[in-house]
Amino acid sequence: MKSQDGDIIFKEKYGSSAKERYLVKPPDQLNVVVCKEEKFNNVASLFTKVFLPQGYPDSVSKDYIAYQIWDTAQAFCSTISGTLATQEVLRGVGVGNKHATPLAATVTWVLKDGCGHLGKILFAYSHGTYLDAYSKKWRLYADTLNDAAMCIEIALPLFRNYITFALCVSTVMKAVVGVAGGATRAAMTQHHALRGNMADVSAKDSSQETAVNLIASFTALFIITVFGNSLFIFSLMLILHIVFNYFAVRAVCLRTLNEPRFIQVIDTYLKREVIANPCEINRNEPIIFYQLGPNLLDLKICGFQMKLGGSMAQIIKEASKASHLKEIKEIYNERKYILYPNTNYRIMYIFIKDGSTTDDILCAYFHAVLLSVTTCAINNYKLPVFHNTSELKPFAQVCKMLQSVEWSRKSGKRTGFIYEPSYELQRYVNSIATQEWQSVRSGLIQTGWDLTKHLLIVDEWRVCGEKSILNEISFEHIDFAKSTVDPQCTKAKSRKISEQKGNDLDDLMDDEMFTIEPEPSVKFRDSEERKGGKSKTNIKDTAEKDPEKKD
Repeated sequence: MKSQDGDIIFKEKYGSSAKERYLVKPPDQLNVVVCKEEKFNNVASLFTKVFLPQGYPDSVSKDYIAYQIWDTAQAFCSTISGTLATQEVLRGVGVGNKHATPLAATVTWVLKDGCGHLGKILFAYSHGTYLDAYSKKWRLYADTLNDAAMCIEIALPLFRNYITFALCVSTVMKAVVGVAGGATRAAMTQHHALRGNMADVSAKDSSQETAVNLIASFTALFIITVFGNSLFIFSLMLILHIVFNYFAVRAVCLRTLNEPRFIQVIDTYLKREVIANPCEINRNEPIIFYQLGPNLLDLKICGFQMKLGGSMAQIIKEASKASHLKEIKEIYNERKYILYPNTNYRIMYIFIKDGSTTDDILCAYFHAVLLSVTTCAINNYKLPVFHNTSELKPFAQVCKMLQSVEWSRKSGKRTGFIYEPSYELQRYVNSIATQEWQSVRSGLIQTGWDLTKHLLIVDEWRVCGEKSILNEISFEHIDFAKSTVDPQCTKAKSRKISEQKGNDLDDLMDDEMFTIEPEPSVKFRDSEERKGGKSKTNIKDTAEKDPEKKD
């Protein structure tokens, strides 16, 4: 490459910025010289270096700047509200009161700080596990709780006889905010850091917050000087603080699967035969109301409440017969997990085996949703996947067929669902999950989901393999008289599968029964099928050939 001033040997570019350098050999020299061409604003460059991570925007996620804008706005409002509330706190402990003693103020301060320390310990113990999985929710909850604490503080004149108690309550609330806010901020930072630059992202985030707090402090001082402790301004700042926080967490597009995100992905796949991308799921992820009831979202989508990683002792009252547990064990012998549907209380237990991986746990949850939906189908319980559409999707067709065959069910308990899934149905759903998980897994990777880890809440109980329990168990100290197992129980008689069951299984176990291979577009149907070509799923054709299956 040549220019009017000489030959350009090399050209350098600084990241994605407009800063460039040229290594040029002048026409009248033998040595190379460095020429700088800076196509950028010096002020903007300085701002970027001080407040943004090195390598921005390539070194952070795409949602980084949107989140930081809203986070900065909420921090500004929070600082102003906090300054106004601090004025009332100082009055509450005796500042400006000639009758107050330093000892009384010290005792009040120590008591409120002590309550705050206890609040931190207790909250971390009770909710620490959930902060990673539901970082958005707890980020929003923490700031809302912080606003509630400031409301108590600014209302201290109304509690003149209970100043110490009110301060202790507000301090406990702020302690919870400190734990939840710090933990969720770390989770957000980890998400934004793409180059292992978590410390740099965290440091620059701290710089941004410090600068905002500095500006907001002077603004609050101006407001107090001019308007006094204005209740209107305080209320306005609280409202804006909550609104900006909501927009901030909505701007984040997390790519790791937690329960609400994963179950929505599965629901979309069953209803539309596509794998939704992370941003689409994040936009629809429930933040405020998820888990305020008994796991509202999973009950709504699949009809069962999911419990992962618990102890099998939880099901002994419902399934105490050894023959029943042995049958369940045989069904999931090749799996790294065991599923047990409790139709009485609509709880799907997912027992994890020792040595399971992230992929095994994600597959277990997917499998549990399929079994939950089919169990609801045989009980004629309406779910979103069965909603009337222009054309029933393959899995909905499977569920509709299962409603008309006897081998799919057995009588349940007196409460809850009428029918329980039979062993044959559980084997059948197991075969579906085996085929479908590979397609779902490929689609998740194609659309940008991170499957190297998960954020599902899994307890620590694990089912051990045969080798680990042989020759290790002793019955010397077991009192069988107190055992929950009926000593008079006999071996359950083997169930005979009807001829219709066998015919249905032969038809439905076709290799192309429900599997739809993912494509780069992540629509699990090719263009010819979309235009009216033959579907890969032959369930409908089979039903037409065999009139008995329509009944």
